[in-house]
Parts: sequence; C-alpha cells; structure tokens
Amino acid sequence: MSKKASLESLEALHDAVAKQLAGNLDDPKMLAQAITFLKNNNITVDLVESKPMQSVFEAVNNLVVPLKADKGKDAIDLLLEDIG
Repeated sequence: MSKKASLESLEALHDAVAKQLAGNLDDPKMLAQAITFLKNNNITVDLVESKPMQSVFEAVNNLVVPLKADKGKDAIDLLLEDIG
C-alpha cells in the first residue's frame, strides 16, 4: 500500500522548515542551509530592488569577510562548503 502525504502536510512542513531557518540566520551554517533551501525552491530576488535582501547579503558578507580574504572564494561558496 502506497502512502502519500497530503499537499496540506507538505505545505506545513515546508513552512516549518522556512520559519526555522529564518529564525537562525545569525548562525553561518543555518544561513548556508537557508541559502540552499531558497536555491532548491528556485527563489531569486533582485538585490537592487529588495532592501531586506540587501541586508541579508551584507550579513553574509560580514560573516565571511575574514575567510574570503584567506581563501579567495565567494561568500556564498564559503558558506555552502560548511553544509556540503
């Protein structure tokens, strides 16, 4: 017998994951997971028009500036290494 989750259950799970990630963006590993979550869900944004995304982008860069200088890698790539 095949068991299938209802659309409502999947939406609730998706919402719970998003809220958990959003509540822990000060942790670099959680931030990296949130970035992956957004990528996997095809979520994109234009930084020029989005003040909140500009703030997130600045927060990401502030977390990895020392690492970026040492390793010469993009901030997002450095964060994603932590969860890979």
